[in-house]
Amino acid sequence: MGVQRELCTSGILLAVFIALAATADAGCNGPQPLVAAFHAHPTTQNAIQLANWFGTHTQFDCAVDTLRTAETKDPSSAQLHYLEALALVSAGQPAAAIPALQVSIHLESDVVKPHLLLANLEEASGNKAEADMQWREALSIDPKSEIALEEYSQALLARNEYPRVVSLLQNAPRTEPLALHLAEALEGLKYLDEANEVLLAAMKLTPDSLHLAIAESVVLIKQRNYDEAVKLLGFAAENHPNEREAQLQYLRILVLTQHNDLARPLGLKLLAQTPHDPEVLYLNGIVDHAIGDDAKAKAHLEEAVTQVPDFFNSQFHLGVVLVTLHEWQEAKEHLEKAIALGDDDPKAHFELSMALNGLGDRDQARKEVDQYQQLKKAEEDNLEASSHAAQGDQLLKAGRTQEAIANYRQAADQMPNNASFHFKLAVALDASGDTEGVRKQLEEAVKLDPQLAPAQRKLGLLLAHSGDAEGAVAHLQMAVKAAPAWIEAWINLAAEFASEAHFPEAREALATALHLDPGNAQALKLSDRLAHDPAAQQAQP
Repeated sequence: MGVQRELCTSGILLAVFIALAATADAGCNGPQPLVAAFHAHPTTQNAIQLANWFGTHTQFDCAVDTLRTAETKDPSSAQLHYLEALALVSAGQPAAAIPALQVSIHLESDVVKPHLLLANLEEASGNKAEADMQWREALSIDPKSEIALEEYSQALLARNEYPRVVSLLQNAPRTEPLALHLAEALEGLKYLDEANEVLLAAMKLTPDSLHLAIAESVVLIKQRNYDEAVKLLGFAAENHPNEREAQLQYLRILVLTQHNDLARPLGLKLLAQTPHDPEVLYLNGIVDHAIGDDAKAKAHLEEAVTQVPDFFNSQFHLGVVLVTLHEWQEAKEHLEKAIALGDDDPKAHFELSMALNGLGDRDQARKEVDQYQQLKKAEEDNLEASSHAAQGDQLLKAGRTQEAIANYRQAADQMPNNASFHFKLAVALDASGDTEGVRKQLEEAVKLDPQLAPAQRKLGLLLAHSGDAEGAVAHLQMAVKAAPAWIEAWINLAAEFASEAHFPEAREALATALHLDPGNAQALKLSDRLAHDPAAQQAQP
């Protein structure tokens, strides 16, 4: 997406990317006045005008030839090399565009656009380190460049490097795209309250943004704040009556929260507009069943399943309708398909037991009931534990530490295999000064989930403070292994190596931190300290 945006904002080839797959006209038949002017005076300006015409007429190879001819007359023109790269990208030759961009940047390194385009091309080629360097160069030229921040954070999100996105955007303007990216990273790290704050701040600046409203509704649903999600999406649907996505999002939340009186007319309206849309059919089928119209529900859900057979929700709801209609064999088939596709809802097993009973298979029906009861108890325990954990989050934020500890402890006791609950309890215990309790909960958390990087880091720092350098290093190494883009963890690891006089390892960890964020003040300070430490200097190879 970054490459497309760059092409569309460049002043040349404004419309070329929409014809990226088009075949260039080998004849290079440009308008006679432009061709004649360029042949008589192959200046940079004449080349740009002719290349622009070729580009807008999808004759990309001709645009490249024109620009290269001009480069022989004006080899020091960074603009010509940059425009050549744009033409090559439009011609479907991104690899060939990279050398042209490198020349452009060598000639004129303080222009943002060539760095951005090169970053996108390197990212698409899998050269992440080179792409990172180009985005950082662009931001060093213009630290407030929103397009650079947007493209770089989008690339980091695609790599699931959430901590780096947060570091990049935490002080950025709350524009719609940047707020969406930051909120997505915070959600990925399970920092729902922080994601909520970011989105609310952005919505104050852009109150009519549909994308922000949808993103905020996702956070609210994850927080189980369904009433606010319904209210928010209803407001968005009202403000965007002609936006299908706004109407569909509102229908989704109405069906989820069983507001069938509101969902019914909206569902029928969308069905009239798109009568064969599988999701609209599926949502209408759920509402049909809820209001007792199982014949319509069956018809809608059967068409939805026919169009998208691998969507287990459609398979499950069709199975439920068929159970109601006593069509046992068909119900069994669809419910088994839903479970095979990954439906872990206990209700799927309960409904399947009904179908099996209807078919006279009592033994298998009993097994499904047992499975239902086990899953249902686990679901209820998880729900109650999650509620305690959520209360703990709010209490800890309010400074009511002991109450937070009690809630987190209840959550951890109810779901002893949930590493996150043990980690939350450790954080609260740390706030109360219970070092022994902190260590116990952190050890349990990393035992349950060795990839829980925050717990590994916190345990590493705790062990370092207690003098267990070997243990500290081991857990900090686990932290950076689980979250290789976590700059702070790399700095912690470097500091711990340095404290134990393992200077080569300290430099290596520090180099990784500075590669991730060359301007990081903490990393630069530690680097300067190592540079002036006589012992560290003696350990230089």
